[in-house]
Amino acid sequence: MKNNKKKGGRPALENKKKFRINVRFDELEHKRVLQNATIAGMSKSEWVRKSATLRKIAPRFTEEQLKALRAITGASNNLNQLTKKAHQSGLLDIATECQNTISHINYCIDKILHHDSQVN
Repeated sequence: MKNNKKKGGRPALENKKKFRINVRFDELEHKRVLQNATIAGMSKSEWVRKSATLRKIAPRFTEEQLKALRAITGASNNLNQLTKKAHQSGLLDIATECQNTISHINYCIDKILHHDSQVN
């Protein structure tokens, strides 16, 4: 005779969580987690899990992008010097230099912004 008796208890989860990651928080971080979880109406475990899996973290800049940032800094200094020179001698004399510097800054910014298009 077969045993058709139903098992008691809670039904098994379809997507059981099998992996654990231990994370340590200092006092301030822990308070923030608890506060954010309360505001979201979640348990702290659920809030940390959702934060870790749903938030987009921007990766660090590549060496090429850091080089572009340094180039922007240099170009900004050049632009400041050109502005000073323009005030002294008149803008028409320096307009081409200013346009070239602005084009260089835009090129560097495009290189930096290309960073986001590579993610996801």
